[in-house]
Amino acid sequence: MTTKVVSFLKYFGVFSVVCIGLLSCEKDIESVGVNLVNNNTFETDAEVHEVLTENVNIERVQGNGLSQYLLGVYADTELGAMKASLVSQLLPPAIDTNYTYGTNVVLDSVILDIPYQSSLDSIDTAGFSNFSLDSIIGKKDIEFNIKVYELQTFLNTLDPYDPSKTAIYYTDKEFQKGSDLFHDGSFKVNENDTVAYIDRYLADGITKFDRDTIKNSDLTPSIKLPLDKDLIQQYFVDNAESGDFATIDDFRSYFRGFFIEANPINGNYDSHLISLAFANAKMTIYFSINEDEGEGIDLNDNDVTGEQGVRTKHAYNFLLSGVKSNVIERDYSVSKSSGLNNLYIQGTDGSEATIELFTEESLADLQTKNRLINNAELEFYVNQESLNNSNIVPKQLFIYNYDEGIQILDVLTEGINAVGGTLEYDEDEKPFKYVFNITDYISELFSMNEDVELVKLGLRVYNPTDALSEEISDINWNPKGVVLHGHDLSAGDKRVTLKISYTELTSN
Repeated sequence: MTTKVVSFLKYFGVFSVVCIGLLSCEKDIESVGVNLVNNNTFETDAEVHEVLTENVNIERVQGNGLSQYLLGVYADTELGAMKASLVSQLLPPAIDTNYTYGTNVVLDSVILDIPYQSSLDSIDTAGFSNFSLDSIIGKKDIEFNIKVYELQTFLNTLDPYDPSKTAIYYTDKEFQKGSDLFHDGSFKVNENDTVAYIDRYLADGITKFDRDTIKNSDLTPSIKLPLDKDLIQQYFVDNAESGDFATIDDFRSYFRGFFIEANPINGNYDSHLISLAFANAKMTIYFSINEDEGEGIDLNDNDVTGEQGVRTKHAYNFLLSGVKSNVIERDYSVSKSSGLNNLYIQGTDGSEATIELFTEESLADLQTKNRLINNAELEFYVNQESLNNSNIVPKQLFIYNYDEGIQILDVLTEGINAVGGTLEYDEDEKPFKYVFNITDYISELFSMNEDVELVKLGLRVYNPTDALSEEISDINWNPKGVVLHGHDLSAGDKRVTLKISYTELTSN
């Protein structure tokens, strides 16, 4: 961490000196500007530099500690196929409650409820809320399969090799799952899935005495997966009063969580990925008992008298809380090409590109020239012939020091917004190009500062965490992707280029 701070201070100092120097130069030019121009002591020009690019596959990213998680399967003819599954621990009901069900319990229903990332669009005249779902990629009308297993890998909260640090789980980790299937069914996203209907039963488990309409308190839509009641009875009811539920640690040693696995149906990956908000995800066990048996949480005052007395309705919530992690499988066969013709840029377990701006020899030659860098821009053009779906093209890309895994100087001195990388559109509103301003970085290279080394730059899909620190994290949950033209001359004026405008100082 000390090294990073020193590096930042060094960059800041360099930036300050450059600013002061530029101001001084401006004053000097203003005072004798006419003479300088008339004597041809400086001239402004621009030049285009060819760069070398290469594709690099991202084998894994951090899968836990995220603000959102992916679930589903997706395929793109240019970027390949991707499959995203989930593992999560459960948090039992408050330990100080009397976790019990009674002798005449009937499990009415068990629902695994995971909210979508959604936005409220409108509320109609009848008071019905209309939502749209955020970050859904692919074909929403094509189903994929979801299976829910018991997780058999114990999830440590702390790093077993350094207990002072939080454990990190990567997206390529292989988790063990049990053989029991809590859920197995086809699924497709539904922005109107805001209600669960729960049938209530008498003690015989057959006779229905009521139906409840259950809504989230904020009315937002969510995935609602019915779980196998017999398995829930076995794992969560029959031994409810045992020591397995005495503490959170006891419970998580007994039941380690769920493995929620997405799979293609009949091998068809041409479906969709969903971004999920796990803050309010939960498993709810809905059950009915006699009034004088058990101490669950009453849902309402709607009681009924049956042959064995008054029936009341209850529920226990097990939050999907604790350690959660994405498990991602990716087909890299397409993105393994050299980067000469195309660059495949995709977030999460996708692919990125590396850029070599100069060789040691070409940089040494440029450093001998007495130039003041006015502006330096890297341009990447979208290969529009590869645009299968403009909606999956990321709105912003991110450039950084690939060799050292840190920010480039411009991010530290100017900020992420000034560096750019935001998607630009052509006159037909099609994705067109990304432009990065790296003036300070190029100025630093040309300064012949012995502490500055020539490094490769990295280009990847931007994630909100990328602007948070000098050191680049391996967190990225954005699966969007784009194909860019590489450095091959066949791309013409759309090949990757570095454009530098400069003022060259000349002696009389």
